[in-house]
Amino acid sequence: MDDMRTMVMTVASGEATLAERHDAFEGLVLAFQDMAFACAYAVLGDFHLAEDVSQQAFFSAWRNIHQLREPDAFPGWFRRIVLTECSRVTRGKRVPTVLLDDGVLAAGMSGNPQKGIETDEIRKAVYAAIEMLPVSERIAVTLFYLDEQSHSDISAFLNVPMTTVAKRLYSARARMKEKMMGEFKRKISSRRPSRNASFAQKVRAGLYDEYVGRYEFELRPELVVTIVREGDQLISESTAGQRNVLIGGGRRGSELKTAEFDGRGKFIRNRQGSISHLLYFEFGCQMGRAEKIG
Repeated sequence: MDDMRTMVMTVASGEATLAERHDAFEGLVLAFQDMAFACAYAVLGDFHLAEDVSQQAFFSAWRNIHQLREPDAFPGWFRRIVLTECSRVTRGKRVPTVLLDDGVLAAGMSGNPQKGIETDEIRKAVYAAIEMLPVSERIAVTLFYLDEQSHSDISAFLNVPMTTVAKRLYSARARMKEKMMGEFKRKISSRRPSRNASFAQKVRAGLYDEYVGRYEFELRPELVVTIVREGDQLISESTAGQRNVLIGGGRRGSELKTAEFDGRGKFIRNRQGSISHLLYFEFGCQMGRAEKIG
């Protein structure tokens, strides 16, 4: 808990460098990636959508960490972000539920058709049983069987007492046969993000890459600032010949500063949450507004 608190405080800090904030946030990603994925999968029923939604939830948490007043409340706060991202996906349309991997199923049937049919029947039964669970139980059982999360961790993430977690797990087990639970555990565990470094790497790259692009100043269209990523550094290059290393600045996480002098950029987001404009300041005075053009 102390480590989590320290990481949250570092991410929200206006004094830490961008690299330090990203390192701290990567620690949070590693700690909560499986929980985010399990929660999203329990709601959406689709492995690929669950991974996409989990990544978007981390991006949203990064952008809005300043809204979190108490670092210890991060698990429950982050869960609400995951559920919000799930709602955006499901709003106005039905999400196809895909519990099983068609490739795995096809391979099993080609090697042993009878066994493949039996496996398919088991998986369909698992799907039907999971689908019938209330959402609260579905989330609890998915969190538990994804990587055998402790009741304490699940309690913090769901923001409910451990007794409630135990009741939900007991109820879910009572509704599902042991064979079904074993198949569900095997399948969900094989998809957990922590099985390799890919998920965390994608999130880290995304935190840097959202700034990357070309920014054209509205009153001076001949002046274009290009932000590129070089390893774990962001570099700005302008058509005026300037090249600067950018560092984090500002508690709200929407600003970057030049390391060499008192230059500051404030990034504006559109309704979709994507960066659309850059406001540039020098020595506290706004010098111009640039539109992100690519």
